Amino acid sequence: MRALCCVHRELRLDRSYPTPTPQESEALVRVLRAGICSTDFQILAGYVPDYNHVLGHEFVGVVERCTQQPSLVGKRVVGEINCPCEECTDPDPIFRRNHAPFRTVLGIINKDGTMADYCTLPVANLHLVPEGLTDEEACFAEPLAAACRVLEQQVIARGAKVAVLGDGKLGLLIAQLLVVRGVEAITHFGRHDDKLELVEGTQRCRVHSSQDTMEQYGGAFDVCIEATGSPQGVLLAAALTRPLGTLVLKSTCAIGNDASVPAWTQIANDIVVNEKMLVGSRCGPFPPALAALQDARIKSLVRAMVSGVFSLDDGMKAMEAAKAKGAIKVQLRMDTATMQQPTLLSWRERGRDKLLKKMAAELKSPSKMELPEPLP
Repeated sequence: MRALCCVHRELRLDRSYPTPTPQESEALVRVLRAGICSTDFQILAGYVPDYNHVLGHEFVGVVERCTQQPSLVGKRVVGEINCPCEECTDPDPIFRRNHAPFRTVLGIINKDGTMADYCTLPVANLHLVPEGLTDEEACFAEPLAAACRVLEQQVIARGAKVAVLGDGKLGLLIAQLLVVRGVEAITHFGRHDDKLELVEGTQRCRVHSSQDTMEQYGGAFDVCIEATGSPQGVLLAAALTRPLGTLVLKSTCAIGNDASVPAWTQIANDIVVNEKMLVGSRCGPFPPALAALQDARIKSLVRAMVSGVFSLDDGMKAMEAAKAKGAIKVQLRMDTATMQQPTLLSWRERGRDKLLKKMAAELKSPSKMELPEPLP
């Protein structure tokens, strides 16, 4: 099979990678689409030492083989990335889901990922995709589940003033999810006005300078959710969190020797002196993510976020496109027989249907206005 791999921190497209053989408790899944995530680039930069496997953990696919539950064969599924270990007997189900000590993690720790024609996952990890979701939309289940983890951790009290830092993939999903789930006072910080505008229902704040933002908003928020993807983002998030407030960290970054990376003492002194609560936040639950994906606001957002779709045969180009300025989410499609010429669309173009819907809402009879189909 074809597979996009990390080999000694180098990206390689292998056209004769062995097709995985599922264990008795696993299903063999034919991948339909896979999403490229910032974590994939961090792995290539050394975030997971000695990872020499297939990349990718965001996907939608079809079950091809499943001994344990044959009724799943032919069904469209998405899957949780943490594969539990039988040795873990901790009574906390979330600990067993996210932190079992001998677990493997799809495309991250000792398990081949989803940027391939096939992958395997435990049957318990699989979730059926609702019929109303396209492959493009369903491929966002995993990152949206990570956004749902913030709500699952119950760090946002009713009436809390909340800041979301970051207008990349995860920051956009978190901000829109909080709106959908009824969080009222949300300020969304980012460096790109056009990206911030993709999210409905937040107060938007363009960050021109971290120092200026700190001076204007220092200590203004009860909860700050950091999703910048940058080591420097934690300093700004900490500065915006009030004393006795909560700072939620989402970004994972490779360890390097970059002098611009803040020293731990810069963060720890603020956390200790001002008694702020520091919360790490990782993988989240899939059922609420799949439910949220059926909300019109989330659907509109994820469609606008897809900047390009490439064949797996063009996986090397896809990874380069995902790093390009203006790209948000790039996806890989495996069915090359029907694959069109790859294109890289800006989030402005992908948001066309969203803009038209807003225009329709302002008319007296919006129900009579026919809107064009969203871009493919």
